[in-house]
Amino acid sequence: MKDTEVFSQEDLNDIFKVSQKYPDRVISRESSSLEFKISFGWNSLAKYLKTCVAYANAKGGYIVFGIANRPHRLVGLSGSGLKAFEDIDPSQMTQHFNDHFSPEIAWDRQEHEIEGKTYGLLYVFESANKPVICTKDAGKELKEGDIYYRYRGRTERIKYPELRSILEEKRENEQRLWMQHLSQIAKIGVRDAGIFDLQTGQVTGTSGSFLIDESLLSQLSFIKEGEFSEVKGKPALKLIGNVEVITGTPSVAGKKQIMKTKGIRIGDIVLAFLDLKKVTDPKEYMKQICFESTAFLPVYVFMHLGGFDREKAIEMIESVVSRSPAKNKLIERLRTKSSQKLAFPDNQNPTSKNKRKYVQQLKKKKISTELKGKDLEHCLQAMRTLKPLEVKGHSKYIRELLKKWFNKYYASAPGSLADNLRRTICWIDETLYMDNPQ
Repeated sequence: MKDTEVFSQEDLNDIFKVSQKYPDRVISRESSSLEFKISFGWNSLAKYLKTCVAYANAKGGYIVFGIANRPHRLVGLSGSGLKAFEDIDPSQMTQHFNDHFSPEIAWDRQEHEIEGKTYGLLYVFESANKPVICTKDAGKELKEGDIYYRYRGRTERIKYPELRSILEEKRENEQRLWMQHLSQIAKIGVRDAGIFDLQTGQVTGTSGSFLIDESLLSQLSFIKEGEFSEVKGKPALKLIGNVEVITGTPSVAGKKQIMKTKGIRIGDIVLAFLDLKKVTDPKEYMKQICFESTAFLPVYVFMHLGGFDREKAIEMIESVVSRSPAKNKLIERLRTKSSQKLAFPDNQNPTSKNKRKYVQQLKKKKISTELKGKDLEHCLQAMRTLKPLEVKGHSKYIRELLKKWFNKYYASAPGSLADNLRRTICWIDETLYMDNPQ
């Protein structure tokens, strides 16, 4: 697994899924792969280490710093806690792991920003060489010789069933690898076989040893016996020159750079359009729609900012991995050029008369910002009857109205009002940025 995969947009959306009832809380729960901490501090290092080794012995997992426990409020890191997380020295953190556990633990970290608040994430990968054992005491948390395991929402000393499963899996893997190696050695011949250490680049055999420079390791390509291709894969390398005697094992430790991402939510997508912000990553706004509960969000403005025509936008969206139905609905919107425009109300019932009244007030810029309930819904529907030229001529005024209503009502709006807000915003987006709106 690549490091970036564990911080994919879909994973981050799952972790930071906000409650509709309490917008300052996430609905995620601590589990066998997720734990929340309200802050980060080195005084609690032993607790972090214990959770990390438990993840390594299970299936991997996240510690998220900046989320309170019970309820899971979105607090964010600030002050000394934020600075401490940002200042984590990767080599020092790795040394802490190596000092307390064996074999080594693979990990990564990330900063994630949502609505101006920063959260720290620490991810530990499932170990390929279980069990990882504690080799050094650390306060009351870690005891030498213990094996820790992550159960549902808690970290404990491993129980017999899980330990037995790990040991059986380890034995089966080793048997399989030995059989593979012995089979290869038998084909090559014992005297002609050598051992290539993929970590160090060192090759040893009965006739001596040599070292492949670290900078060349990523360029090596293994070619199937009897096959040669000048275009398939990376080029094969022929090693020439003098073979020098070496002592010791070269270091391959690399520095981990902290990555920072910005969380994008419905509010960010809508307000970026209503304010006509020149966002630096319009593609990410388009992608995020695929993870939301609705596809009726502005998209054409981000296509315009990112230089996407319709076909390129559809191709990009199709590549997004998302379980939400919004992805397919968004593709359908783009492919069919579906529009949120409504027909002008021309009958004489009270609702139609109300909408016609709002159309006239919109043209004169005399709409009350205090509208609510059904009156607001009728006004929003009236906006969707405006002609493209009328929208463009009153664009700033309409966007300001929509921004006030969105900020005031959307978070707690009933389904009908929320849907009307989104569809009206989509119609303004279509009018301003979609090709030839009908």
